[in-house]
Amino acid sequence: MLNILKTTLSGLLLLGAAVWTIIAVAAETEDIIKYRQGVMKSVGGHMAAAAQIVRGKVDYGDDLGYHAESIARTMQTVESLFPKDTDFGETRALDAIWSEPDKFKAVSDESRAATSAFHDAVKSSDKNAYAAKFKAVADACKACHKDFREKKEQ
Repeated sequence: MLNILKTTLSGLLLLGAAVWTIIAVAAETEDIIKYRQGVMKSVGGHMAAAAQIVRGKVDYGDDLGYHAESIARTMQTVESLFPKDTDFGETRALDAIWSEPDKFKAVSDESRAATSAFHDAVKSSDKNAYAAKFKAVADACKACHKDFREKKEQ
C-alpha cells in the first residue's frame, strides 16, 4: 500500500512539474511576443517622427540623427525578435516568417541595409540624400509587412 502511495505521489509530482514547465514556457513565449511588439512599435514611432522631420512638417531637425540611429540599431536585431515557437497568440506576425526563413532573412537584410544607409545620409546633412534614403527605409518596411505581417482589421 505504501509503495502505491509513493508511486502515485511521485507521478503527481512529475505531472505537476511538467504542467508548471509548460506554463512557464508559454509565459516566457508570451513575454517574448510582447517584447517584440514593443520593439517594433518603437521602430514605428521613430519612423513616424523621422517622417515629420524629413517632410519638413516639424522643426526638430536636430533629433533626426537620434531617430535614424535608433531605427538602424534596432533593425540590426530584427530577426532575433522572431524565435522559433513565437508564432501564436496575440500577434500579427505571419507564419511565413518561420516557414520561409530565407525570404524573411533577405527582407531583413534589405531593411538593415536601408536603415544603415539612411543613418549615414542623415550624418551627411544632405536633405535630398536622406529624404531618398528615408523613402527606401519606408519601402523596405512595407515590403516586409506585405509578406510577413497580418493586415490590421478595420
